[in-house]
Amino acid sequence: MAEIRGRDATLPKGGPRAPVAYDSIVVNSNGIGAITFAARLARSPEFQGKVVVAAKPVAESRRLIDGCTLRARSVDYYAAACGVTREAVLGEVYGSDWRQAVADRQYAAYCNPDAAGRISIDRRTVFMDGENVRRDRTPRQPLSYGVRNSRLMGALNSLARECGVSFVEEPATSYADLRALAPGQNPLIVNGTPKPIDGAAWREQPLPPRDFVAAAQMAFTSPRLAQAGIIGPHDSFVGLLKRDGTVDMCVFYPFQDPLSPVATFYGIFFRIVRNGAQADKAREQDILRGELEQVAEALGLSPDAPEETMGTAFVPLSPWRKLGSRQEGVLDLSRISGAGCPIIAGDGMARAGLGGFAAAEAILLGAAPERAMNAALGRWRLNNRMQAFAMTKLPSLTSFLVRTVPGVAFAGIGKARDFDMWAGAY
Repeated sequence: MAEIRGRDATLPKGGPRAPVAYDSIVVNSNGIGAITFAARLARSPEFQGKVVVAAKPVAESRRLIDGCTLRARSVDYYAAACGVTREAVLGEVYGSDWRQAVADRQYAAYCNPDAAGRISIDRRTVFMDGENVRRDRTPRQPLSYGVRNSRLMGALNSLARECGVSFVEEPATSYADLRALAPGQNPLIVNGTPKPIDGAAWREQPLPPRDFVAAAQMAFTSPRLAQAGIIGPHDSFVGLLKRDGTVDMCVFYPFQDPLSPVATFYGIFFRIVRNGAQADKAREQDILRGELEQVAEALGLSPDAPEETMGTAFVPLSPWRKLGSRQEGVLDLSRISGAGCPIIAGDGMARAGLGGFAAAEAILLGAAPERAMNAALGRWRLNNRMQAFAMTKLPSLTSFLVRTVPGVAFAGIGKARDFDMWAGAY
């Protein structure tokens, strides 16, 4: 079994509990969770030469699609799955120097808009850094890195090839197509996408999503960072403002990308939209983009080629409860890893990696992967759910606390560092 130290997750442990139930693996995605899962199994004797990923090659572009907050803890899951060091993963992502991407400290504040559309930032406070860590942890460890999602996918796909994962670079569109790619007689079909697999029988057909997360994000340069004096080059910033009875929230992180060499930060503004099927998606995203640019201006940042780097999203929320797979004979990897609100806690890459790793370890032990994933992700889901509750159920109280005592408002989120959910167990 691969080893991961820390307090953030409950992972499968011990020797085999039962024979491995499958003789091969076929995955319909090369996303972060799917590729972590595939790499871990491909390195095991039971599945050498028997793990297939069917997906189009990773298409890298400057556009920021999906998450860009790479918690340092996430890298531990990828490294353990691929049998390499954290430094090897970072080197595959960034090259030899990833210092520009590092966030060492996180600030929080309320963002006050005026009638002219300008934002002022008051009472900023540090709510998480690398100092005053637990006595069994090393101080001044990076909390996170900023990375384009497709750049991370490209790096992990490259590492997975070295682990022995076979790639079929045409997407398989049905259960029968996936089953035909299996190099064994008793394969596990793995769904690494949010959508169900065509032709697979339903075990539980979920209701259509009601609520969504709207978001807008882009890359930034930092020409006036020192002059603004709010954050430094290796600080992140979390801000919020109250709008229309709920909370809009932003994060800015140091960022490094070979396709955008002058970008030094990325930023995202997001909002939980109730009854989103009736919402005006374009209006929501336009408002969020405006708020993003206004806060960036206050921080001393400037958009970097927004026509190329800006991405928008309108992503459905899934249930918070423990989840099983929706379809017979299919492991619903993406759905279980992503249960809850995507985007809002900056933990999507971490949850994907942890979910994939936990599922792979369970399979090697002859245990149920769904149960292992739900156990491993419990604390992460709780942290995510608490933030969603504060944004949607207590917006006035949340706004008041962040406006007046931001250190108190973010104290709970800051404790995630002590559970190894940011820097990791170092």
